[in-house]
Amino acid sequence: MRADDALSWTRVRSTAYYGPTHDVLHNGPIRESSMRGAAEERKGELQRQATNMWYWKVVDTDATPSPDDATDNGGRTIAISVWSMNNVDAAERMAAPGFVPPELRLDALGSLFQPLRAAQESIMGTEKPYFKLNQLATHPEHQGRGAAGMMLDWGLGKADEEGLVVYLDATEKARSLYERRGFKVVKAIEWDRVPWGGEGKDCHSCMVREVRSR
Repeated sequence: MRADDALSWTRVRSTAYYGPTHDVLHNGPIRESSMRGAAEERKGELQRQATNMWYWKVVDTDATPSPDDATDNGGRTIAISVWSMNNVDAAERMAAPGFVPPELRLDALGSLFQPLRAAQESIMGTEKPYFKLNQLATHPEHQGRGAAGMMLDWGLGKADEEGLVVYLDATEKARSLYERRGFKVVKAIEWDRVPWGGEGKDCHSCMVREVRSR
């Protein structure tokens, strides 16, 4: 992805991640101004192109570009992924938080993500480098076409070339996709939506894939 992919990245991710947990984490629908504010934040991230970060998109070249797509996109962006190599740059780990949509419930978000971050550090440590899949999202209208698999195959190949273990946390819906590519569940974390006004639980699997020889 490039800087002018920021809005399509933001829209695809938001649409793909929508569900009961999203509703609990936000006070009402996300406004267009918030969508564009988040996109500006990601635009800066893409412009910096930090070392040890990789940003990918899958474009359907037979589909008409969306209004969010770059003018020279060559089709419609249908999926995105973000990868990182962790425990290699302390300055990047300590990056300051950026734009926060006013609809976001920070207290609820913290109660969901703090256990996930703690689990990641407990499982992977803070010294030995490893590869991480930070985001993987396919627009719901284009799921089941292999876009996610294409990006997964790139990341896993890159990790094997570098000799690195891969870490991610997966929703219940996505867990089987990762298991088919060699990931194993190391820890399961449940987040109860009820105290935050929702229903049911959000289940995440902390997953690790060991290095494979090429």
